[in-house]
Amino acid sequence: MKNQFKTQSERSTLVFKRWNRKSYSVFNSLKKVIKITTLAFSYSIVLLPLQVLSQTDTTITKNLDLEEVVVSAQKAPIIYSQLSRLVTVMNDDEIKLMPVQSINELLENFSGVDIRHRGANGIQSDISIRGGSFDQNLILLNGVNITDPQTGHHSLNLPIDLNSIERVEILEGPGSRVFGPNAFSGAINIITNKSEQNYTKVGFTAGDFGLFSGNITSSYKLGNVKHFVSVSKSESKGYTKNTDFDQYNVFYNSGYDSKKGNINFQIGYTNKEFGANSFYTPAYPDQFEEIKTTFTSLKFETGDKIKLIPSVYFRRHQDRFELFRYDPASWYSGHNYHLTDIYGIKLDSRVTTKVGITSFGAELRSENIWSNVLGELMNDTIDVIGESEGFYSRNYSRTISNYFLEQTVFVGKLSMSAGLLASWVSTNNFDFNIYPGIDLGYSFTNDLRLFLTANRSLRLPTFTDLYYNGPSNIGNPNLKPEEAWSFEAGLKYNNKTLQSDLSYFYRDASNVIEWVRNISADESVKWETQNLTNVKTNGFTFNNKVNLNKYTVGNIRLNYTFIDQEASADNSNLNTKYSLNYLKHNLIISLNQTIYQNLKLLWSVKYQDRAGSYLRYDFNINDYVGDQEFDPYWLVDAKISYQFNIVNVFAEASNIFNKTYSDIGNIAMPGRWFKAGFTVKFDY
Repeated sequence: MKNQFKTQSERSTLVFKRWNRKSYSVFNSLKKVIKITTLAFSYSIVLLPLQVLSQTDTTITKNLDLEEVVVSAQKAPIIYSQLSRLVTVMNDDEIKLMPVQSINELLENFSGVDIRHRGANGIQSDISIRGGSFDQNLILLNGVNITDPQTGHHSLNLPIDLNSIERVEILEGPGSRVFGPNAFSGAINIITNKSEQNYTKVGFTAGDFGLFSGNITSSYKLGNVKHFVSVSKSESKGYTKNTDFDQYNVFYNSGYDSKKGNINFQIGYTNKEFGANSFYTPAYPDQFEEIKTTFTSLKFETGDKIKLIPSVYFRRHQDRFELFRYDPASWYSGHNYHLTDIYGIKLDSRVTTKVGITSFGAELRSENIWSNVLGELMNDTIDVIGESEGFYSRNYSRTISNYFLEQTVFVGKLSMSAGLLASWVSTNNFDFNIYPGIDLGYSFTNDLRLFLTANRSLRLPTFTDLYYNGPSNIGNPNLKPEEAWSFEAGLKYNNKTLQSDLSYFYRDASNVIEWVRNISADESVKWETQNLTNVKTNGFTFNNKVNLNKYTVGNIRLNYTFIDQEASADNSNLNTKYSLNYLKHNLIISLNQTIYQNLKLLWSVKYQDRAGSYLRYDFNINDYVGDQEFDPYWLVDAKISYQFNIVNVFAEASNIFNKTYSDIGNIAMPGRWFKAGFTVKFDY
């Protein structure tokens, strides 16, 4: 399509600049049709195919091709959607106002997302959606799956920084039948800059604890080819002992547009070195880790009524973990080394007919690891790549093939999308597993819509689940995939003043992988991973944005998610190590103010109440002293910024009231932290 659409109020709404067949959006990668409504913070995904029926009806709902929509926001993003799923979105205009310095910190501002930090500035975080574990999410970069098969701890090791992002899209709820395995409780798509404008932007930030970061991004279009490059570096001496870090990223993305189709290429590299104080056990606080991640993908799009989108991708992740950064114990045999390689090829297709849109596709993915800890023993050892010492003595490989099929129909104000995923894993007795789903939506008015969904999802065991053997743990190479049925019902109301949604969700998960041991066992008995735990999750999400534009207040957001979980083991004689440490209450309030002309102030207030407990470690006596429940806490952050033509200056403070808190037991998070900096943007 080459139609253009503009709202009457360009000041506060989005303008579609053109339709040009881009597939990096989560909406497109979902293969669904979306109708745009006045939503500024919460987008709604329709699990519908890529193109709407070609009918004589000229309404937007019937004519826009989701695959071909490029969303470009002026002030606040807006989406045309059938609103049959929830996706929460934040674009670059909103991101630059937030008091955050990393992608991980940004994600913490979504109430359905739980970010459990192990360190500052996005060094390492565990992410969960709607009470799922950190291994039950699927992470995408520009629509390409980059999830780490070794452990979810590494899935957010991205080759980009905050200044490279155009928007972040979060699918709250299962997405296995669309994305494939591991979109068990949700999916996150991080989209880099896709601007048609030529520019170069340079930024610097400095702050407490020796924090310094610098970045440069540049976008340039020459003929039919667009180029985007980003380089960034950040470092800190650490907010407490052994929490220092040093990291840098390099990323390049290019796109070629022609009448025959479009080609998109991306490649990136990240390196992180950081003190891992008590990251995995408080008994050894002087841990250290270095990771290196390389990622690249190539995608081609062609066709109109019959559209084909083949793509290939590769990801390599290297990890060196040191239990002792200084003065190792006499019994310490050496560091842990891991290398994972992922190769994938995928084909997405769709066909438009009189009865609707049929979407289908297939993906072949190879996941491999070489390690001296994880996997099966090799006949010989291999020197560790890029290290002066160390060797790999174990390896493991598995092949995953996924097949997708989905059909969409529209009948008046009712929309329906039904489909399934057939998944085959080479290590699972060569059996196909079927994961169906259906999404229904009904529009009562232009502003009010009801949606109902039912989907089955799965999550494959990580290499750590399968093979990690430690002082208190034994892996299990015979683990089966986790499975769940998820149901959701919700309402959305959207107009120029109020955007609001209310959703209730329920997930019944079986074969959940858990560390278990006999109830009567003493502390010396190791925990072993088994498919013996069932977890039932229910809760609701309530998101609101009020656009005031009065008394210096631009808008107020109030987002709240409540979750309740119940876990049980199939064998009553077994005790589970899984402590259900989910966010029971997660409240986020933000206030966006324009103090004077280009002087802007944003306040962010969070309340988090985490369920469960942890085994508290007393560092004075170097021993565990019993169970400790997580204390609820409030956090207040703020950022003030001013735009001088091409220069933007800012100052921000996180944890303003210097609250003592922990996301993960025995790991204290930073207190009050001041940061300031500037960016300079040259357009040409």
